[in-house]
Amino acid sequence: MGSKPISQRVKNHKKSAADERRVREAAAKYVELCDSGQKVSYREIELMYPGMKKDCVNRVVNQKGSTIHEFNTTKQRLKPVEEDNIVELMIESAKRGFPMPHREIRRYANLVLQSRLGVDCEPLSDKWVFKFLDRHHARLQTFWSKPLDMQRAYSLNPEAVKSWYDIVEEFVIKNGIAKENIYGMDESGFPTAYPGKERVVGERGTKTQHKQGGADRENVTVVVTICADGSTVRLLVIFKGKNMQSSWDNENVSNA
Repeated sequence: MGSKPISQRVKNHKKSAADERRVREAAAKYVELCDSGQKVSYREIELMYPGMKKDCVNRVVNQKGSTIHEFNTTKQRLKPVEEDNIVELMIESAKRGFPMPHREIRRYANLVLQSRLGVDCEPLSDKWVFKFLDRHHARLQTFWSKPLDMQRAYSLNPEAVKSWYDIVEEFVIKNGIAKENIYGMDESGFPTAYPGKERVVGERGTKTQHKQGGADRENVTVVVTICADGSTVRLLVIFKGKNMQSSWDNENVSNA
């Protein structure tokens, strides 16, 4: 599967950052040559770095003016440290199973803005969220959320995982149980009233972004059982009902 295409605004951010790194590299070269006793002009640096403007090198060498990124930062409604704090909150919230949709990001950002400027300040627009995500694309990315029952989310913790491995070692490995006597079972629930996916934001690099929700919805449950020797048991499909309906067995391609 191909990667998600990045926006033109993100491409511009990346190009600007790459250009600034090249300017600083040229400025460092100029200082290095001067410190070694060589007479070098900005024109010579331009020739060494094609496309480089001497005014840009002079800015870095003499610490004059600011970069485009630094200038744009002064026009942002939130301060860089405030945006960084929101990014940390979003990542931590997503790891706990509560990724933020755009409306929640803007709500938290407005609360931060109000804490500094007062409750009567002009709120951030819907477009602000997109610009915010572009500025922090290196750490954040958008996902379609995948529902995760709260009970399961709460039960997955280091203590529970360690306890499970301790049990396997104590009762399986030490007792020498043969692999043909070891079965693994897993079940998947399919809600009859699917809650739907939601566009949310989480930490970049995450493959799947789960979102916690209630576990009290009616499900059709499918149970898969596999033996450690590679064999399998027929699928088990569980419907909620008092009597068996013949339609449940229609088009049973899996022979469940």
